Amino acid sequence: MSLPPPQDPLQFRALGLVKGLLQPIPDTYGQGLLITEDGGEYPVTPGRVPLLKRFGRCLESNQPHWFYVNPQPRPNQVLGFSIIKILSLPESELEATGQLDDPDFEPDFPPAPEGVEEAFNIRGTIEARNGAVAVTIQRKPQGNKHFPPLILELQGFLPGAQDHEFWDLQAEREANELILVDGTCIMGR
Repeated sequence: MSLPPPQDPLQFRALGLVKGLLQPIPDTYGQGLLITEDGGEYPVTPGRVPLLKRFGRCLESNQPHWFYVNPQPRPNQVLGFSIIKILSLPESELEATGQLDDPDFEPDFPPAPEGVEEAFNIRGTIEARNGAVAVTIQRKPQGNKHFPPLILELQGFLPGAQDHEFWDLQAEREANELILVDGTCIMGR
């Protein structure tokens, strides 16, 4: 499995794993574009301040990496990501690029597991919307700071699902949309 299992059966989350090349956006700090293998371009930011330095190294490397991301809808129906962890390519992919032949090569990040695949896991309460499923993901407070819920729209439908049930959903990225692949109802209304 590409994504770690949830820590709690009722854990809210929006987590993805995406492979791509990180490129800088001119005249910005802490922002970039993630260019995926299929040519998709997604605005990205580091999800946490401690990640800024590693984010910068990744921008400078001009090499593809695997990224654990939180999907974030942006204005004008643009899908963006907040990067929460960076992984090097698996050893077999590094070998195929010839990088391992260089005695000075040292990956900047831990390697992704072999056979890793792009995936998204969205867990939250659902609501049907014209051929799509809106998922509300409650975010944990940090100290006294509270965050509004994140609402993601997945294209597709869940037969027999009722609004406000808690679901565990698998999705795929297609252009600027997340497409519903499968789901399990965790808790009914």
